[in-house]
Amino acid sequence: MSATPQSPASETPAAQIARSARSVAAWLWANVTMGAFGVWVVGEVFRDMNSLTGACFLVPTSLCSVALLVAALLAFASGCRRVALAAAVLWLFPTFWLFFVENQWVRPRVRGDPAHALRLVHWNVGPIGGRPGTIAEALKPLNADIIVLSELLGQEVSRQVATTLGRDYTVCHVRQIAVIARGSLRRGPKDERMPSRVYTIEWTSPRGPLKLMAVDLPSRPLYSRQPWLRQVHERIAYIGPDLVAGDFNARRRSHWLGRLPRGYAHAYDAAGTGWCYSWPDGFPLWDIDQCILGPRIRAIRYKLVGTGASDHRLQCFDFSIAPAPSP
Repeated sequence: MSATPQSPASETPAAQIARSARSVAAWLWANVTMGAFGVWVVGEVFRDMNSLTGACFLVPTSLCSVALLVAALLAFASGCRRVALAAAVLWLFPTFWLFFVENQWVRPRVRGDPAHALRLVHWNVGPIGGRPGTIAEALKPLNADIIVLSELLGQEVSRQVATTLGRDYTVCHVRQIAVIARGSLRRGPKDERMPSRVYTIEWTSPRGPLKLMAVDLPSRPLYSRQPWLRQVHERIAYIGPDLVAGDFNARRRSHWLGRLPRGYAHAYDAAGTGWCYSWPDGFPLWDIDQCILGPRIRAIRYKLVGTGASDHRLQCFDFSIAPAPSP
């Protein structure tokens, strides 16, 4: 004979207190999470149009999805069925966004020529910016043709990295950005309209001359990135670089990054697949490191590589150069 379920009236005071505590905890968790969902929606709709919506846009979609799922399960287990249903319905939105908008799971068709491939690597070395041996050890297996390093501490460090990688590498160091490449490098003409954290580098690559734009934008969370990104957008349209790489400290779908000049595309969109986020390295939630290709570049493969050395995953982009049009 099955036992008769205990009614709330017959519960001991301790059981009633425990059940009430669970219900209150579920209600609070669900409502706080639903508030976070509202912040996430504001960020996704208005993105980084100003400092307030820019801060909202920093709420990770994956974190919002997980929080709503936990809220729904907790509310259901505590008997708050309506709260659980509301949280479950809201959970569908960031989950769909995470898997079908922010990330792509099928690699696009290869447009480049693997037989004439070049490799670009960008890495924000951050906490190991003064340790050339550690940096070179992580970079050497990648055998890159051109490397852009953000937050590298000093020209001497960049020279030591280049020397360790091989004799055929040259260096162009500007403030905390180092470009190390096979072939000659020269800093492009100084442009007074260029943002102070954006530099152009002319590279004579093994496949011909290319123009690179290296970017390292501020990282303050509550600082509006819109003015910086707009200037970068305008400089790309005006200068016409072949490649743009760096730590933008702004997400790929930001207002000005999501609307690139005609002929430009993000390397992830053109040749990447899987989890698109680059920071932090151990459990990446934000796609703040970007690689952009111009009209002459044909994408082959783009991937993000965790090293365990820095707090950023590095970007690795294989590409070829489109053949010159016949006269």
